Amino acid sequence: MLKKIILFFLISVTFYGYSQENHDKRLLERYSSAELTSIQNNNPEEYEIIVHALKVGISIGDIQEGEGKEIVFDGEIDKDPNLEHTYISLGLELKDNTYQYYKFKGTNKLVIVRPKNLITQIK
Repeated sequence: MLKKIILFFLISVTFYGYSQENHDKRLLERYSSAELTSIQNNNPEEYEIIVHALKVGISIGDIQEGEGKEIVFDGEIDKDPNLEHTYISLGLELKDNTYQYYKFKGTNKLVIVRPKNLITQIK
C-alpha cells in the first residue's frame, strides 16, 4: 500500500510540473518558461493579461486619411503587416491607460496596441 501511495504522489508531482510548463509558445519569444511559471504562480492576474493580449492586444488595419483627427504615431515597425502578429512578435510593450499607434514602414497600414489595463475587458 505504501508503494502505491508513493507512486501516486510521484505521478501527481510529475503532472503538476508538466502543467506548469504548458505555456503558449508565442510567449516564449519574450519570456523563459521559468519566468512564465513564476508569473503564473506569483501574479496570476498579470499572466492572464499577457496571455489574453496575444489574442486581443493589437489590431492591424489601414490608415484612414482625412477622417477627423490625424493619428500621432509612436513609431514605425519594419515588419510585414500581412503576417500573423502579436504584440510580442512586433516587439511592443503593453502600457496602462495608453493606446499606442505604430505605422508599418513603407505601407498604408498601422497597428493599434490596446492599453494593458483594458485587455481583460475585451472578449
